[in-house]
Amino acid sequence: MLNVGLVVVLVLASALIYAFATRVTTPMPDPRRMEANPDLLGDFIQLQVLNGTEVAGAAAQLTEHLTDLGFDVIEVETHTDQTIPKTVILDRVGNYDAAQQVALAIGVADDRISEELRPDYFFDATIIIGADYASIKPFVDMPGARSESEEQAEDSPEENEL
Repeated sequence: MLNVGLVVVLVLASALIYAFATRVTTPMPDPRRMEANPDLLGDFIQLQVLNGTEVAGAAAQLTEHLTDLGFDVIEVETHTDQTIPKTVILDRVGNYDAAQQVALAIGVADDRISEELRPDYFFDATIIIGADYASIKPFVDMPGARSESEEQAEDSPEENEL
């Protein structure tokens, strides 16, 4: 009986150590602006989220994820083109650091960031959700979401047909 108790304690201790190590080594996005911009209000990164897919509610779900992290989502709309292949982040004010924090928050690489300055817009960045939505946060592990590779496999003909 003592051996079972020791095993349980060791398993719990291992789980706690793993959780702590993961928490410490995983970078967390910072929703605060690093640089002050006199044209924008507030201290938090302000975003526009556009749904570039035909998946209903994708922009709303991403918005909830971002606001839970502390970002200020000020506009949510459907993109005019709903066939966007990959999710992208558009830097609207020349603050690449803010766009990098957004990329970290949704789990995409920095190569998905491009600069499209729009001084008439009142937000730091625009996120356009693409057909690869299942590979970004918060959609990863969401029931019903399909990864890009699953969609490609479905679109390609079966190799082993008789």
